[in-house]
Formats: sequence, structure tokens, C-alpha cells
Amino acid sequence: MCMATVVRVRGSAPRHVGARMIITPAGSTRGTIGGGTLEQRVTADALQLLSNGHAVLKNYVFNTRGGPESVGLCGGAVDIFMEVLRPDLTLLIIGAGHIAQPLAQMAALLDMRVVVVDDREDWASSERFPDAAKIHIIDYDSASETLAPIPAAISAATYAVIMTWGYDLPALEQMLAAGPAFIGLVASPVKAREFFRRLRSKGFSAEALRQVHTPAGLDIGAESPAEVALSVLAEIVRAQRGASGDALREQKGELLKKVLA
Repeated sequence: MCMATVVRVRGSAPRHVGARMIITPAGSTRGTIGGGTLEQRVTADALQLLSNGHAVLKNYVFNTRGGPESVGLCGGAVDIFMEVLRPDLTLLIIGAGHIAQPLAQMAALLDMRVVVVDDREDWASSERFPDAAKIHIIDYDSASETLAPIPAAISAATYAVIMTWGYDLPALEQMLAAGPAFIGLVASPVKAREFFRRLRSKGFSAEALRQVHTPAGLDIGAESPAEVALSVLAEIVRAQRGASGDALREQKGELLKKVLA
């Protein structure tokens, strides 16, 4: 969602400083900052902000002579601050192995809510995961490859990473059915390809499987568990922000290139 707040009024305007309006991703609104063309323009700007930004301060003018830039005939102007309101991100770590520990620690530093799931109490413990908001011990039967339902609440703010000792496939099935914002699978391409083959035979569509980020992580040459955790978390942040993941030097280093030419 996006919050639009009137922060400055000059001249005649329909609402006072502090008036607010919420804009949802679907384009619906709650509250009002003045109605009419102003709210139409702010809604359009808010939807654009939801797709590629975080906050912006914009000026809207009520020009008595009209014109394409005018949002009304009141004769004044308003400054409106728009900010994206994102729910607290939950990192759901399915599998409490060696990579999971540094992943949970790093995620906590980024103010993510960490939930850990495993079938082993000695691995998924508060001693190993002091930063976890929740730790769930679930049942897994290796003979039948049956995994009990993962009890964590899944929402559009849930980012799931699967890296179990042996039940990646049923965990992946559950996540595909639950529909979190992100599904990462720490697995080799060969292993992931076999999982995808089996899931296709169970009726999962190619489109659904394309949602799975595997091998999870960005290419930083990671080898150690902490490096792999950093790689995976970097991909999660990239997905959350809608960023490219390119090196900033390549994106924004034109000035340096000119100096060094």
C-alpha cells in the first residue's frame, strides 16, 4: 500500500495539512485528500511508486486557467508526500542446517522476522537460533516422504528458503501451494531439475515452477555457509526491492569512468 499525506498547502486547496489517503496495489483508496482530479493523479503516481520506489514528495497545482498539469480550479497548490507501506518481512527458513544459522543472523540484522522449521529439536533450537521469532518442529516420515503441514502463516510478505537435510521436495510442494512472495531452493541444478520433473508429473505447471529461485542466491562465488547465506539474502532483498542486482559501479559509475578516461 501507499500512504499519501498532505504536508504543505499554499493558497486555496480542498484539504488541510495532515489529510491522508491510502492507495492499494489494486488502485482502490481509503480516506481522501481532496477528491476529483487530484486524487486521480495521486493514485496514478502512487501506483507507479509501488512498482519502483519507496517515497516521493510531489507538488500538485490547482490552476484557475486549467491545463494538463492542473488538478483543479481552487487556485492553490499542495505538496503531497507519498510513501510505500510494506508489511514486516518474514523469512521462513525450512531446514535448520549450517547455512540456516548465518542466514537467520543476517536476516535479523535487516529487521526481518525469522521463522525456522525443522524436524530435529537439537538443530532447530533457541540456542542455535536466538534471533528466531518462532521455531517449529514438524514431523517428517522418510519412508513415505511425508511431511506434516508447515504451521507457519504464509502471506505476501513471506520469503521462504528451503534447505532441508532430505525433505526439500515435500517442503517445496507445500510452499508452491501456499504462495509466499518468494520461494528459494538451495540445491544444485541437477537436483532441482529432478524435483521439477517430479512436480510436473504431479500436475504443477511450468509457470508455477518458474516462481522457484534455484539455485538460490546471487553469484558472488560463495562457498562457506555464511557466504551462501549472504548470497541468498542478497537475492531476497533484490526481489523485495525489485532491483537489478547489478554492481553499483556498473550502474552509477559513469562519473568515475569519465574521470579515469
